[in-house]
Amino acid sequence: MRKKILKIPIFIFLLFVYGCGFKPILVGSDYDFSMQVETKTGNEKINSKIENKLKTLSGIKRKFKVSLISKETKTTLSRDTKGDPTILETVINLKYKISENGKILVNRSLTQRSTYNNISDKFELSKSEEILRDNLVDNLVIDIKNSASNLIINPMVNDN
Repeated sequence: MRKKILKIPIFIFLLFVYGCGFKPILVGSDYDFSMQVETKTGNEKINSKIENKLKTLSGIKRKFKVSLISKETKTTLSRDTKGDPTILETVINLKYKISENGKILVNRSLTQRSTYNNISDKFELSKSEEILRDNLVDNLVIDIKNSASNLIINPMVNDN
C-alpha cells in the first residue's frame, strides 16, 4: 500500500515536468548556428577541448569562424612549514574572436580560475586537475556560445 502512495506523487511530478515543455538550458541541438575553429594557438589540450565542444553545434542559420589563443598557468598559493605546496591555483586565459564572412563580430578575453588543495597522491592530483580543467573549459565554451547566441538574437550588437 505504501509503495502505491509513493508512486502517485512521483507520477504527478513527472507529468508536470514533461508536460510543461521543460528543457535543459544550453542544449546544443537548439542553437541555430554552427561554429568552426579557424585558428588556435597556445595550450593544445585546452584548444582541442574547446574545439570538440564547439563542433557539436550544427545549426544552419549562420556559420561562425572562431580563433582561439589560450594559456594555462598553475601556481602555488600557499606552502607548509616544510616548503611543500598546500594550496594551488589553475588559471586559464582565453582570447577568442568570432567572425563571419571575414568580419570580426566578437573579440573577447576571458579568465577562469580555480583554487584547490594539494594531494600527496600525484596520480589523484593529476586526475583532479584534469576534471578541474574540464570544468573551466566548459565555462569558457558556455561564454563563447552565449556570445554567438547574442549575435543571433541581436545582430546589430558588436561585442568587441
